[in-house]
Amino acid sequence: MLAAAISSKKAVSPALLVLLLLLHTAAVVIVEGAYSVAGKTVLVTGSAGGIGKGIAKALAEKGAKIVVHYHTRETEALAFSRELGPERCLGALHCDFRNTSSIPSFFARAKDLSGKLDILVNNAGAITKLALEDDDEELTVWKDTMAVNLHAPNLLGKLFAEQFREGSEECTDASGGGGGGGGVILNVGSIHGDRSNEYMGAYAASKAALESLTRTQAIEYGPAYGVRANLIAPGIVPVERTEAFFRENPGVLKSWTDRMPLGKEGTVEQVAAASLAMIENEWANGAVWQIDGGMLARGNLPPRDRP
Repeated sequence: MLAAAISSKKAVSPALLVLLLLLHTAAVVIVEGAYSVAGKTVLVTGSAGGIGKGIAKALAEKGAKIVVHYHTRETEALAFSRELGPERCLGALHCDFRNTSSIPSFFARAKDLSGKLDILVNNAGAITKLALEDDDEELTVWKDTMAVNLHAPNLLGKLFAEQFREGSEECTDASGGGGGGGGVILNVGSIHGDRSNEYMGAYAASKAALESLTRTQAIEYGPAYGVRANLIAPGIVPVERTEAFFRENPGVLKSWTDRMPLGKEGTVEQVAAASLAMIENEWANGAVWQIDGGMLARGNLPPRDRP
């Protein structure tokens, strides 16, 4: 637009030229000021499949180097590592997050692969279904769910942020605020953090708590280490483990999509694109993005006829 105005044979007012110059300069600043994932090292937990794999793949396509994590899906994790190739995958590591005492050594192994982790994606999750009255006296299901969905992101986030402490060996740049650094945490939540179903008590509670944890991470780690923290909360997104079920039980999926203003389920690629946008936006901090086709916007209200 600016070039067209300058080259135009028609008279252009000085005020218009100044305005176009300002708009052009602002656009350049916005592009140049974006956080680039190219060359960054990223730990994506639960990235052997599903949304985690989608996010890892999207980051790798933009030049990031991925550390793949898995719990039970070793075959899939190793296959994904080979798919990414040695230039885009630093390795695949196992850890059972139900055993929270194993998390520090796991993080150390992940960091050793590159010397420093620039981005942490806490995607690994335990989806548990149990009536509140059916858990045993030791609350085994609740404890396991909270360990994977809440305690692991908390511990990993702490270890990740401490890399950017001023004076630490890993803190080699000053792209962020506070004590230096500039890392990014992305937690993967769920619409169940805002709504619940029968028998989803432990899962929904863990995801609601993860939203609060994300805001606290943003408040504490931003000023101290220049680390941003955000959360993406997907709605109904069929993945490898659920696609066959939905295909064989189309009525179940329809019961969900009927509640969405867009009338259709999401895809892994759509969630990955939104995740990438949150990571790359340098002013996004403490944000929760519900990407669900408008499902929560409607709530439980039925459609109405136009008056």
